[in-house]
Amino acid sequence: MQKKGRPKGGDSAATKKKILDAARVEFAANGFDGAAIVAIAKSVGIAPSAVYHYFQSKEKLYMEVFKQTSVAIWDSVSPTDNPPTLVEAMEQLLDNSRLLADKLPSYSDFLASLPIEAKLHPQFSELLKQRADYQDKTFRNLALIGIASGELHFLSEDEGTELIRSIIMGWFFERHFRQEEIEHSGEAIISMFKHLYVTNPEQ
Repeated sequence: MQKKGRPKGGDSAATKKKILDAARVEFAANGFDGAAIVAIAKSVGIAPSAVYHYFQSKEKLYMEVFKQTSVAIWDSVSPTDNPPTLVEAMEQLLDNSRLLADKLPSYSDFLASLPIEAKLHPQFSELLKQRADYQDKTFRNLALIGIASGELHFLSEDEGTELIRSIIMGWFFERHFRQEEIEHSGEAIISMFKHLYVTNPEQ
């Protein structure tokens, strides 16, 4: 017998992904409190009850959107192919970030709203820690590349991680809130790291 709320036929995994994609847009635009399950269901083309077949509550749906979005963002922007220098890794990260922001703006919109949601809803506070963990892994890997190549020879692993975090997150949030990139900002970041590489006495 067909369970109540379960969509008839179709690909279950595909439907779940469509719900998550629609929910991300809805949460990013209207916040957790303002987001409507009815609107999410309408966007997917299913009944609201079908949403609850996959996600037992609006809160669980929000948390699953966070998990999927975080993994997608940090996997997408992280450098690939083991770049030998920090300059190359940073160029990849900035290029990948631009592509993601232009192609899927709801991803960055959703994550940028998380601190506000965590203040309004304490149950989401743990998500902030998880977001920080994703960031730390990415920035620490970049720092290790820079230390190994000699570009960050003057910094410890922790210092390099925090330097890169400050630069990239500053660039990211300025780009996000302005809805456009400040002219030459990305180029300035790359130029700075190129200068560090050139002036490294060990090179």
